[in-house]
Amino acid sequence: MIRFLGKRQTKNVGALLCSMGALAGAATITIDATTKFQKISGFGASTAWGSTMPAADADQLWSTTTGAGLSLHRIRIAPDQTTSETNIAKMAIARGATVWATPWTPPSSMKTGETKSGVGGTLSNPSGYAAKLVNFAKMMKDNGVPIYAVSAQNEPDANVDYESCKFDGATMATWVGKSMGPAFAGTGVKVMAPETQNWDGFARFWPAMKGNADFMKYADILATHEYSATLPKLYPEIAAAGKEFWETEIYDTDMPADPGIGSALRVHKLIHQCMTLANMNAWHFWWVYPSTTDNGALWDKATNKASKRLWVMGNFSRFVRPGYIRIGATGTQASGVSMSAYSSEKDGKLVIVAANTNTSAVSQDFKVTGVNPTGVTPWVTDASRNLVAGDKAPVTGSAFNFSLPAKSVTTLVLDYPTTSVSGRTHGALRVVRTSSGTRFALTSRSAGVVQLLSLDGRILASRSFPEGTAEVQVPETKASGIVQARVVQGDRIETSNFVTSR
Repeated sequence: MIRFLGKRQTKNVGALLCSMGALAGAATITIDATTKFQKISGFGASTAWGSTMPAADADQLWSTTTGAGLSLHRIRIAPDQTTSETNIAKMAIARGATVWATPWTPPSSMKTGETKSGVGGTLSNPSGYAAKLVNFAKMMKDNGVPIYAVSAQNEPDANVDYESCKFDGATMATWVGKSMGPAFAGTGVKVMAPETQNWDGFARFWPAMKGNADFMKYADILATHEYSATLPKLYPEIAAAGKEFWETEIYDTDMPADPGIGSALRVHKLIHQCMTLANMNAWHFWWVYPSTTDNGALWDKATNKASKRLWVMGNFSRFVRPGYIRIGATGTQASGVSMSAYSSEKDGKLVIVAANTNTSAVSQDFKVTGVNPTGVTPWVTDASRNLVAGDKAPVTGSAFNFSLPAKSVTTLVLDYPTTSVSGRTHGALRVVRTSSGTRFALTSRSAGVVQLLSLDGRILASRSFPEGTAEVQVPETKASGIVQARVVQGDRIETSNFVTSR
C-alpha cells in the first residue's frame, strides 16, 4: 500500500509515506550522498563447464528491464586454454554484461607433482603458460568475446581432488609479478589474483603479495572467494594502491535445499557484508545452473527455474550499476533490518537496498542528505514477489518512511536532479520544455542524435540531426516523472534530468 500526503493509492508492496514527519517511534537511517566509499564494478555469477542456455534464461540473468540485471559474468578456462562457454559469453555481452575468465589448472605438461591428471601440483613453465593465457584472451576477442580480466588461478590454496594448481602467497606474487603480469601488459586485459578459497586464505597470501613490487605493479584486481566462518575484512592498502577488491565465488552453504526467500535472505547477508565490511567492488555467486540439489546455484534443480537467490541479487545488480558509489548509511536500523546505499551523479539516482529478516513488516525512517530527491520507487522481493515495483511517490523535505515487508529485500530507487557531461569536449546541455515537446539547444554543431529516456533506460523519443544543427525539437511523450534528456555526438555525451507530468 502506497500512502501519500493528501491522497491514497493502493499497491501491495509495503507502505511508503513521503514527508518531513517520520512515523512515530520508527528507527531513522541517514543516507549521506557526500560520504563516499568504494566504486561498484558489478555483480555476477559463473557458468563454468556450461555450453549454452535458453534466451529466456539469459534475459532473466542479464536484462535490466525484465531480469536481475547481472553486470559481470565469470567463465572457466579449460586446461587446454579454451572454454566451452563462448556462446553463453556472447549472450551475456549482448545483454550488456562484462565477461572475465578463471583457469582451474595449467596443462599437465606445464606442472610438476600432480596427484592425477590436472589435479594439484605446481606450475613449472610460467612464461609458457602466461603466453597461452594471453592467446586465450586474443582468441576470445577474435570470436566476439572481449575478456575484461583473467585470473591467475582458481583457489590456489585449496586441497581438492578436481582440477587445481597449488600456490602460496610468495609463489603467487612471483607468478603474477614476473610472468603473467608482463605477458598481459599492453593487451588491455586486466590481471586478477589470487582468488583464494576463503577469507582466511586471502589473509595468508596478502603479506607476500603486497610486499612484492612487481606483483603490485601488474595485479589490477585483488580477489578472493567468501567461503569461511571468518567475516569479510577491510584491506585499505588495496584501494590505496589503486586496485579493486572483488569477491568472485560463494554460495549459500546452508541446508536443506531452499529455492525460496530463506536462502535468498542469507545471500543478501553475504553481499551486504562484502559491500559494507570489506568495501568490495564486485560480488559473485558461484553457479547459475545446479549440479546437485542444494543452494549452490541461482537456478533450482527441482523446478529448473530461477530461485529467489537470483532475484535478491537483482535487488543489487539491476539498480546498483557499474560506476555507482557506495555512500553513507548511518543511524538506527530497526531490529532485523540491514541496508546499504549507493548513488550515481551521472544517472541522478540514489539506491538503498534493505533487508527485513523479521516475520512481520518493519517501519523504517529515512533521511537523505547531500542530494535533494524528488521521488522514490520501491522494488520488492519476498516469498511471493520477484522485483515487483511499487508506485513512485514524491519526496518532500528529503525524508520518508517505508514499511519493509516481512522476510523481504527491498530496493528503494530515489531520483534527484543532476546534469552531467562526458566525452572529449564539454558544455552545458540546455533543455527547454514546451507545450509541444522538448527543445534541445545544442552546444556542438556535430551530427548526432537526441533522446528522451525513462529511468529504466527505455528510449521514449529519439531524433537524429545533421551537422550544423543548432536546435532540435522532440515531440511530447506520455511519460511522467523523471526523464533523462541525452545528446550523443560521436564520443561526446551530454545528459540532463528533468521532471515531466501528464
